[in-house]
Parts: sequence; structure tokens; C-alpha cells
Amino acid sequence: MHLKKFRSRLIYIVLALVAVFLLVNRGFRGLVRNSLEYRRLKNQKIELDAEKVRLGNALRIMKEPGRIEETARKELGLIRPNEIEYRFPRPTPEKDGK
Repeated sequence: MHLKKFRSRLIYIVLALVAVFLLVNRGFRGLVRNSLEYRRLKNQKIELDAEKVRLGNALRIMKEPGRIEETARKELGLIRPNEIEYRFPRPTPEKDGK
């Protein structure tokens, strides 16, 4: 029985010494820090690749013939020289069938 207590205490002491060694060791801390940064950068690369694909698709759509003119007309209200734009007021909803 005394031998089992000694072994269990010895195991705890060895584990504690290994833990202290790993936590105090600058090289191990640097390894852990670099590993965490690698994971962060890997996730950031995945996000940036997805954004690159999305922006490439948007650019391809914007370069389609006539798309620039359509966007300029719709968003900026531009018209061609000597072109007349007709604007009609929106119909007002009638109340109670009048």
C-alpha cells in the first residue's frame, strides 16, 4: 500500500515538473504562440480567398457590356447628351373608392 502512494505521488511530482519546465521554457512558449498565430493567419487566408472570389465575380459582372451605363443611369441619374428624360409622378392611392 505504501508503494502505491509513493508511485502516485512520484507521478504527480514528475507531471508537475514537466508542466513547470514547459511553461517556463521560452522555446515552448514561442512554439505555442507561433502555432496560435498560424491558426489565426490560416483562418484569415480562407476568409480573404472567399472575399477575392466574391470581388472577382462582382468585377466580372460590372465589366459586362452596358452594365456601366445602366449603373450610371440608375444610381447617378445620368443621361446621354441631347437625350430627354421623362419623369412621371407616382399615382396616389385613392381612398374609399373615390
